[in-house]
Amino acid sequence: MKQHLSLAALTPGMILADALCRKDGVLLLPPDTLLTERHLALFPSWGVDGAVVRDQPPVALSPAEPPHPRDGISEAQWREAVEALRPRFVHANLEQPAMACIFDQCVPRAVVRMLEHGRASVTLPDLVPAGCLPPAPTTPAPGPMVLVASEPKLTTLPDVFVRITEILNDPMSTAHEAAEAIGRDTGLSAVLLRLVNSAFYGFPVKVDTLSRAVTIVGSRQLTTLALGLSVLSLFKEVPGGLVDMRSFWKHSIGCGVIAATLAGPDGLEVERLFVAGLLHDVGRLVLYRCLPRHMAHILAGARAEGRLLREAERRSLGYDHAVLGAMLLKRWRFPENLERAVRQHHGLPSHQVPPMSAAVHVANVLVGAVGLGSSGEVYVPPLSPLAWEALRLSPERIARVLASASSQIDDILRVFLPDED
Repeated sequence: MKQHLSLAALTPGMILADALCRKDGVLLLPPDTLLTERHLALFPSWGVDGAVVRDQPPVALSPAEPPHPRDGISEAQWREAVEALRPRFVHANLEQPAMACIFDQCVPRAVVRMLEHGRASVTLPDLVPAGCLPPAPTTPAPGPMVLVASEPKLTTLPDVFVRITEILNDPMSTAHEAAEAIGRDTGLSAVLLRLVNSAFYGFPVKVDTLSRAVTIVGSRQLTTLALGLSVLSLFKEVPGGLVDMRSFWKHSIGCGVIAATLAGPDGLEVERLFVAGLLHDVGRLVLYRCLPRHMAHILAGARAEGRLLREAERRSLGYDHAVLGAMLLKRWRFPENLERAVRQHHGLPSHQVPPMSAAVHVANVLVGAVGLGSSGEVYVPPLSPLAWEALRLSPERIARVLASASSQIDDILRVFLPDED
């Protein structure tokens, strides 16, 4: 037996009885597909409002009562992992139920990492002695507006970027115009097709042309991805020694994937969430690129004093990377809610939390907590309980989200860095 259920009634673990196709007949998922949290997050952007599933209890992706996190872990291993992790959470309030839930998800992962790579793989890097700090720059840092305006590469954008922005901001633009604009940049087109064929979507058939990608993903969704990806080419020249760029992109991709997965079946555009997560630390890239001496001093000083990197930026520069990144996206005419999510990824308003901002904020905390790369920060940032509540999160859902994201992030990282292991 089978039954047709609305999108709101679908849950992870259900099995498709029939092939899932778009209204124009394009195959999205074959029959017998086990629905995951990731599928449900993508369905709104695919235009899916329901599916035919087998008329049977769903196959639970995680038990109703999940196994205790200590299952399979000795008491000594658990205590050692907790001791190793706690210093990284010094700025996070572990008295908050939500933060305690995240910490519990991190401990088993820390045990595995310590067994494979040693205790140093989960502990904080060594303190920088005060006498070994890089010298403070003798000239003050420019303000954010001056900094952005003074960098030609950030203000004189490629024609393809300008055209993609025009299409995204024009409600009357067509799918043909989107494919034509993106196709003018062969490098961007290649990366975009690799992303569409990656685990981020998990399509059952290979998408080998931009026109087919537009048909399957949607013109506005694909244009949003193209807009975000086109920014990355501006930051190929970041001075070495400040940050491990592979680790930076892993952190950024992880934030994008988790933010998109946190969307759930709530109608948020998955691609926009992914781009917001991908670019949430773009302001820090600007600082690394344009103010390397200042950032070397800030990085070392933050570690020596045990400060959050964002606080050290404000103390030294008078502003932080979130403000700078949002200003840059506004200058580039990115959608307002995407710009706002970048601005608010560390601090949210006290009421009426925007869903996209909430998703990017929680995703940033999660990637920091489980150690999925780093943009330079060594501590887990504080979590807003309002964001947790706005997304209606639970320990079970966080476990599913992290499990789903872990299987995608490395695959997507190879899309961005195909020539590296």
